[in-house]
Amino acid sequence: MNDIIIAGIGGQGNILLSRVVCQLFMNRSFDVKSAENIGMSQRGGSVVSYIRVGDDVGPIVPDGKADILIGLEMSEAARNVNKVNKDSVIVLNNRFVRPKNSDLKKQQILKFFEENFSKLNVINAHDIAFELNMPKAENITMLALICKEGILPFSKEEILRALEQVLTPKMYEMNKILVEKIYERY
Repeated sequence: MNDIIIAGIGGQGNILLSRVVCQLFMNRSFDVKSAENIGMSQRGGSVVSYIRVGDDVGPIVPDGKADILIGLEMSEAARNVNKVNKDSVIVLNNRFVRPKNSDLKKQQILKFFEENFSKLNVINAHDIAFELNMPKAENITMLALICKEGILPFSKEEILRALEQVLTPKMYEMNKILVEKIYERY
């Protein structure tokens, strides 16, 4: 899996998740490039991260070439569907924020993905993060569950190492507990 898209809204930790995923690949000595497209992110606007692993690639994933689409928020995942193809793995957080001036419904998005992508995984990261008293950690919750399910090929120990490299010591300790609980309970 060389091309990854992470789509969400401001405040979900998209950029942090991107940094951790890049660190995971770099720790395995891969060449990694990344870029972000940030709209009005501080106001809940669109945030998209592109991660490309390999030599001689630019930072932006071309249309139809993403191997994995990680949707921290469903409508933003749908907005970036042009980056995936029928063989892409789609991982959706079961969280929906209705776009302004839209009558789009969560069930419409789910139905679209179910009908068009055979490799669809829906994760309740929002609920799990709340259950574990880390409501702002949907991003790391998603990462731990994605890796635990084998969608990304990293172990719990590799996740913890990358988190330690990217986060402050205080934030690392909190996220370490989260990842350990996810691997124990889910």
